Amino acid sequence: MTNRSRTEFEPGSPRALGYDAPVSEKRQFERVVFGDAVEIEHQGRNFPGRVRDISVGGAYVLTDEKVAFGDRVVLKVVLPAIAAKGPRALDGVVRWVRDDGFGLQFGPTGAVDTYALAELVARKSNAL
Repeated sequence: MTNRSRTEFEPGSPRALGYDAPVSEKRQFERVVFGDAVEIEHQGRNFPGRVRDISVGGAYVLTDEKVAFGDRVVLKVVLPAIAAKGPRALDGVVRWVRDDGFGLQFGPTGAVDTYALAELVARKSNAL
């Protein structure tokens, strides 16, 4: 019997989300698959992207545009719990870059955005 972490294959884990290799888990928040289109603001430019997965603390953003580690980015995303408020601007810092996109760590979010992110994660987690 192999000695695997109990969480390695749980919903929202790197393996369950389709990552090819084990990822060192330093994440503080549960991630869920999202898949919605977003607008990305970076160095005065706006371009489209898609969120592969999201948590209260950050997101994996898929895009053909290139950003660099440490860059500041604004992710404009509609959060279902507060969709009537329109797209929310979530500030963040790029923490890693891959060929298909980047990992974004959100900066401080207000109470409304934090609530909406937590509600999204809880709803998607319970649906699995």
